[in-house]
Amino acid sequence: MPEERSPRQVIPLHPDFFCDGHYYVLTSVSLGGSDMPLGAIADILGYGQEAGIRDLLERGICLPLCFDGDCALDGKTLVVLGDLTAQEENDWIARLAWKLKVPCGKLLILCGGGDEGDWIDATSGNPPKPTYRIFQVIEVPPGEYQVEVYAYLASMTVQVSLSEYDPHWNLIEHEALAQWYEDHRPGDPEVGYIIRLTPLETALPFPALLPEISWCGSFEFRQPEL
Repeated sequence: MPEERSPRQVIPLHPDFFCDGHYYVLTSVSLGGSDMPLGAIADILGYGQEAGIRDLLERGICLPLCFDGDCALDGKTLVVLGDLTAQEENDWIARLAWKLKVPCGKLLILCGGGDEGDWIDATSGNPPKPTYRIFQVIEVPPGEYQVEVYAYLASMTVQVSLSEYDPHWNLIEHEALAQWYEDHRPGDPEVGYIIRLTPLETALPFPALLPEISWCGSFEFRQPEL
């Protein structure tokens, strides 16, 4: 179990964090204490090896996330240790949850995940380059965590859900739903996502994997009260 600490800590993703792609990996500097070769985890993620990714998830080594476009988490993401505020709890629209082992006390957020060199840099103990900030290390109490990624109105996840193409490739805007969110789930316009860590206490349903790449990216949406 993680050590005792204050009920809530909030750490923003660095304003210069940059991910020129759809992919982020939540993990730990020690890879969940697994001693797994960096090249092996890069290959599993880079080639979308389903059996390997399922194993990484089951062992709590990492949580690979795929979004609908580039830079989804950049600039509008908070890492929260502990409770959400009442407003944050009210306003989230979609959620994805799984577990993560962080025995070293160093949570790692890495852009990409398919390049061994990026893993070497991110786990080296050295800070990221100021002009190429593709990872961030956050100090947390060592332990096993429930990780919840909450998507708010400002997030790419929610914004993409507010429009879709019909079979004839005509764009349909869900204007009534967008207005309902504006009125009832506005969220903080400066926050798109919250990555929340709490001590793991119960078993969680295995997350759905996206077709072809086998990464996590299927969010569970709350049903709006339209």
